Amino acid sequence: MSEKMLYNIHWVLSLILVPVVAIILIIAQCSVTVTLMCISIFLIVCSWMVSRFSLQNHLLMLLAVLLPFSVETSVSENLNINIPSEPILVIALFSLGWDLIGNRGLLKYYFGNGNIWIWPLLLCFAITPVFSTMAWVSVKFSIVNITYILVFFLWQKYLFTNQPHFFPKLVTLYSLSFLVILGWGIFQFARFDWNPLTIRGIFRPFYKDHTIFGATSAILATFWFAYSKGMKTTTFRLISLLLGIIFLIAVILSGSRAAVLSLIFAGLLWVVLQLSISVKKIAIGFVFVLLLIGVFHQAVFRFLQENKHLSHETETSYLEKMESSGNISSDISNMERMNRWIAGFGMFAEKPWTGFGPGTYQFKYIPYQKPEFMSRLTVKDPWHIPENSGGTAHSEYILALSEMGIFGILALLFIFVYLIWIAFAKARFHLQREMIIVAFCVLATYLFHALFNNFLNTDKFAFLFWGSAAWIISLFKIQPENKVF
Repeated sequence: MSEKMLYNIHWVLSLILVPVVAIILIIAQCSVTVTLMCISIFLIVCSWMVSRFSLQNHLLMLLAVLLPFSVETSVSENLNINIPSEPILVIALFSLGWDLIGNRGLLKYYFGNGNIWIWPLLLCFAITPVFSTMAWVSVKFSIVNITYILVFFLWQKYLFTNQPHFFPKLVTLYSLSFLVILGWGIFQFARFDWNPLTIRGIFRPFYKDHTIFGATSAILATFWFAYSKGMKTTTFRLISLLLGIIFLIAVILSGSRAAVLSLIFAGLLWVVLQLSISVKKIAIGFVFVLLLIGVFHQAVFRFLQENKHLSHETETSYLEKMESSGNISSDISNMERMNRWIAGFGMFAEKPWTGFGPGTYQFKYIPYQKPEFMSRLTVKDPWHIPENSGGTAHSEYILALSEMGIFGILALLFIFVYLIWIAFAKARFHLQREMIIVAFCVLATYLFHALFNNFLNTDKFAFLFWGSAAWIISLFKIQPENKVF
């Protein structure tokens, strides 16, 4: 399809969509049922047009621009949706369906051996709700996560196969929008006289918590720093470095200790990968470090006990705040995190095979808390959460373990190990080695951060993580003649 024809289609669609949306909003004042029917028809028609006129790239570009601005909106007493990201996601999911109907050959691609390693996780999300202690909660949570994997990973992986440059373009669009959110956060911070206690909420309503803002900033900073090495011109290299510095500042501003540590971890991995150190040597080094920790475990434990730095003290320096990550005796944030982890393991011990069901942790972990780790942040009623508390397991791994049992955690680790295998075992002599390193370092920020938080059920973050996973695999499978730049 010619660019001129696409341009005309875009204008026609724009002229049609505006009055249609206006009509839906008018009808909404009359009947909720009719409104839902109209919206459903509208989304199905839009998805058909995306598939029919090959507008998949344009839809993903629109999503990349709007995701950072998406806001959770209450539709009814029991239903919240993210506007505008979730309606666009529904269009993308339906478009994938239309693509499969129109091209039966795609079934082999999506369900073939090339994607076999992602299917255990999809099956866990599909099957474990049957054994859930809160079936409806698990069904909704599973639908959301399956949608993210189908759209952000499988669909994008298919598109990246012949367009390896497309993911950097999506990250660029996301980054530009994220810069606006960063500006908004700084403006809010200034309004509160730069009071560090307000950092948790300065990115609202776009990012509900400073930790997810920090994790997102870490991914973007890692991408632009690593990506700059592959730039062919000095101008683009300087622009990439500048963006990396800006997002590094965003990480620091967020006050998220896990985000800072994940950035350091990704930087160390980048050095290791650039040096082309063999997997055998890395494994030996890892075992050696574990042995050292085992030999000096008493000294390590004594150091942790003697660490009295507090993350929530306003007069604490930034370095001391980072050091507070090891304070497990008096820092209430760390104590509450330990409390959640122990509760997660307790849930796993009770239901090791099927877990309590996707999305149920925040409702079921309370009886498994240990008194010695409880603090003012401890939740005793899931419907009445203390200020500055909330969240779930504070670990992607423990969340999978407690909600989907042993098969859930194995499915998640299967994916992560596959990505590590590509980066360390298969990319050393690959033609796209530099870009594979970029993609893996981006993923590595969350492989580390996932020890302390869980964000894969959030569209703003899942887009970057699963998109990076799709990109690294596409680069790995790419034909030699395809160039990223």
